[in-house]
Amino acid sequence: MSDPATTPSKRDAKRTAQIVLFAGAVVLLVWFVVANAQKVKVQFWVTSAQTSLIVVILVSAALGALIALLMARGRRRK
Repeated sequence: MSDPATTPSKRDAKRTAQIVLFAGAVVLLVWFVVANAQKVKVQFWVTSAQTSLIVVILVSAALGALIALLMARGRRRK
């Protein structure tokens, strides 16, 4: 017997939903990049730099995700 969740029409509908959600995420990301393209001054401890605001946001998000991943990994080991 075939599982109703794995019928071709269900798989196609699920795949289509995934593609639509991914496309929506890409559109939002592009809009976010365009909306945050202005230059900002970033102050470090001893120096400063000018860069695009989106770079600052993406680096901050990546560092936050890395810290969360490392913390979750440390909890699993205990």
